[in-house]
Amino acid sequence: MDAIGPIVSRIEALAAVVRAAPPSPALRSAFAALRLEEIAGSSRLAGSGLDLTEVRALLDRGRALGGHRFEDYQIVRGYADAAGWAAQQAARRGPVTTEDLRTLHRLAVRGISDDAGAWRTRTVPPLADGTVPPPHWLVPFETETYVGRLALGADDSAPLALARAVARLVRLQPFPNGNGRVARLVAGLLAFRRGLPPVALDARSRRAYAAALRAALAGDAAPLARVIGTALARGLERLRDVVEPVDALHPLTDFAAAGRADRLYKAAQRGRLRVVRREGRLYTTAPWVAAYGAQPSAETA
Repeated sequence: MDAIGPIVSRIEALAAVVRAAPPSPALRSAFAALRLEEIAGSSRLAGSGLDLTEVRALLDRGRALGGHRFEDYQIVRGYADAAGWAAQQAARRGPVTTEDLRTLHRLAVRGISDDAGAWRTRTVPPLADGTVPPPHWLVPFETETYVGRLALGADDSAPLALARAVARLVRLQPFPNGNGRVARLVAGLLAFRRGLPPVALDARSRRAYAAALRAALAGDAAPLARVIGTALARGLERLRDVVEPVDALHPLTDFAAAGRADRLYKAAQRGRLRVVRREGRLYTTAPWVAAYGAQPSAETA
């Protein structure tokens, strides 16, 4: 898993800064924004058509904007309820249990499914990539094995542990429906218990997620770990920028003289150049650019 080493190091460094910061309204607001984006992104993966503005209106004001299917709003509301429950469990010590999985499923699909919180009772066909879930009569036993593996993975890096948690539950298909949602909710619960932010998947991450999940189902968790790790790092960057407010921010393009634009953008994407993202634009400061330039491998970044 050397391929995700840089992301793991980046997450650990950012998390140390955020954890050392005292609680503040600004930090709580930034965390709440990440939670909202996590709900919106995961609901999109589950088939909901609501965008972030529509998700915010639904959850904050109870307004159903956009003229979508009724089920689209139910997906968002159910996922938000389950994600809220997962966040409340963050401080609880002890391993994830099979009852936790059933609670996450019940909250996520109530109002949509008559089988909320129940194990599947039918054998399902192979998944799109050819993965064959176990027969239904093995689901209770296999789910106990699954939560045992979650506990054994506590020493793995966060991106790898979360990626394996997602892939194994999707492979198991313990519920009649909503397994992808429960898998991502489990990943969120594990992230919270590690003191990390929600796994907020933006549009680019969601496009990469499906292929990365297929690779994980085939036995290679590294691509999915990179997708999840990148989302965690971006979330931590936003929290860091709140606890370490900066002045003299300028658009990154202001520092892109002499053909340096591509190099600086690549450095920002790789986490080598510190940037702040605001309304889709990248900002940085002269000291941050200077610190990047002083790195030994800056010219090849």
